[in-house]
Amino acid sequence: MPEENRIINVRGIGHAVQAPDKVVLSLTLTAQNKEYAAALKVGSQQIEMLRESVVAVGFNAEDIKTVNFDVRTIYEDEEYRSGNTKRYRSAFVGFECRHNLQLAFDFDNEKLNAATNAIANCLSQPKISIAFTVKDIAAFNDKILESAAHDARRKAEILCVASGVKLGKLIRISYPCDEEINRREVVFANQEVLGCSTDTAFDFQPEDVKADAAVDFIWEIV
Repeated sequence: MPEENRIINVRGIGHAVQAPDKVVLSLTLTAQNKEYAAALKVGSQQIEMLRESVVAVGFNAEDIKTVNFDVRTIYEDEEYRSGNTKRYRSAFVGFECRHNLQLAFDFDNEKLNAATNAIANCLSQPKISIAFTVKDIAAFNDKILESAAHDARRKAEILCVASGVKLGKLIRISYPCDEEINRREVVFANQEVLGCSTDTAFDFQPEDVKADAAVDFIWEIV
C-alpha cells in the first residue's frame, strides 16, 4: 500500500429516490380471556373473520401472512388496604393472544381502498398501519451504491485538481453494513378513522421512497 501521505480517503454519499410501487398493511389482532384456551379460540376466530373480509374484496386468504404470534399473561394493579395504609398488588386478569400480520400488494388506490374498508369494517377490529415502499429492494439499493461511487469519484477528482496531484488507482472500498430504506408511512391511529358506516375512499398520494448510504473509498495519488 502506498505511504499514508500518498493516498486520498473520500466518503461517497449515495442517494436514491423512487415512487412507491408496493403497499404493506400491518395488522394487529388482540384477544383477551381469563382462560388460555378461550383466548386462543377467539384469536383464531379473529383471523378467520379477517381473511373472509379480504377475500370478499378480491384477495386470497393466503395473502395475509403471520409476522408474529404470542400469548402472554395480563396483570393489573389492584388496590387493597393494610390497616390504614393503601397498597397495591398485581392481580391476574387473563391471557392476551396477539397476532401481527401483513397484507402486501402492488400499489393501487382502488385496491388499497377496498382492502382498508374491508379491514376497517371487519368484526375482529384489527389495528392497521399502511406503509408505502418499493418491490425491488435489491435494485433500489444498487442505485444508492452506484450513486455513492460516482459521488466519491467526483469529490476525489475535485480535491486532486485543487491540490495539484493526479488520482491514481483505487486501493480500497469500505462498506461495512447495508443501509436501511427510509420508508414514509401513513398511520391510522385508531379504528374510528377507517371504520365508517359507508365506504370511505382515500386518494393516497404517498411521498417518494428515499434512502442514502455512505461508502468509503481510498485512492492512490500520483
